[in-house]
Amino acid sequence: MELKAYFPEVKRSYFPIFDSDWISIQDGEEYLHFPISSLTKRELILLEVLAHKNSPAEKHRSAWHAYLVDGKGDVPEELSAYQFIYFNHQEQLSQEFNDVLSSIIGTVIDHIAISQTRTAFLIDNQTKTNNFATLIDILPTLENDFGQAFRVFIGNEWPKDSLAPISAYFKEENNLFSSYLADKRSHQVVSFPELMLWSLIAVIPLKTVEAHFNHCLIQNKDMSDMVVAMWQSQGNLVQSAQKLYIHRNSLQYKLDKLKVQSGLNLKNLDDLAFAYLFIEKK
Repeated sequence: MELKAYFPEVKRSYFPIFDSDWISIQDGEEYLHFPISSLTKRELILLEVLAHKNSPAEKHRSAWHAYLVDGKGDVPEELSAYQFIYFNHQEQLSQEFNDVLSSIIGTVIDHIAISQTRTAFLIDNQTKTNNFATLIDILPTLENDFGQAFRVFIGNEWPKDSLAPISAYFKEENNLFSSYLADKRSHQVVSFPELMLWSLIAVIPLKTVEAHFNHCLIQNKDMSDMVVAMWQSQGNLVQSAQKLYIHRNSLQYKLDKLKVQSGLNLKNLDDLAFAYLFIEKK
């Protein structure tokens, strides 16, 4: 859709604008925003028809959708941590798919239709299921059963007492996933640390996410020292504890604490690599 030439004041972003002064139209993974004041009556009518045509016929609109996508209200439910799994799909997801996915990845609090081709699942992963490994294994079966291809991004676990609202992390994760797909990357299932490593190379601006890790890692010398020791010891816990002059049990306690605070599990190489490079970059 090449509308910029006809509407020079159009803006583009990954979320719709819910404002009476604007009209938003979905364009692939993005939205085009037109200032109503600059439109003729005929143009407005045509754009309203197009906006209605591009909207999902039965969009699931819940309190979570209002909070995360529409930017309205407060967080609907307090969880110990908030994690989103983002699905890119070719057709609107059926209730059957939502039910099947819920049985695979654990407790699904809600599913949020971001666009016609992207849905985010908010999960309560108290059982600490390894959804990354699970989805890699099950995705071919899901694609075969439901007749469409999927791309999946497993977001970070954001603690309830994070610096920024959960909606801010949600929007930046969604933007990060869109930027990754626009770069024509081939992995079907990607994890948060994988995309964060890529973002350091691609120089993707993530102000809210970076502030979170700056607080957890850079401003906490105890944690940054642990990350460096783990990296230098190639993840070996015994050697890392020796470098830090602490008992291995004390190191495990610190690792668990960092996992709760940041969402990173330094026992995983991608998590450790991202944490180390983030510290070095600063």
